[in-house]
Amino acid sequence: MVNQFQQRAKLPRQLVDELRSEGHPVLDTFLSSSVKIRESHSLARPMIPLDPTHKLSRELEALYDALDG
Repeated sequence: MVNQFQQRAKLPRQLVDELRSEGHPVLDTFLSSSVKIRESHSLARPMIPLDPTHKLSRELEALYDALDG
């Protein structure tokens, strides 16, 4: 799993491509970098209930679905 992924940055995309080309398993679901996760930690509240419409919450749900299915 790739986390704190910055899709617009060239280096992270290159690293993911390199991992895949070397045959390493990389999930298609990436978790973005977000200040909101630090807020979740400081409030001791899970990310999804804290802000269910946030991009990271949707990515976490997609990760769950990828792992569950």
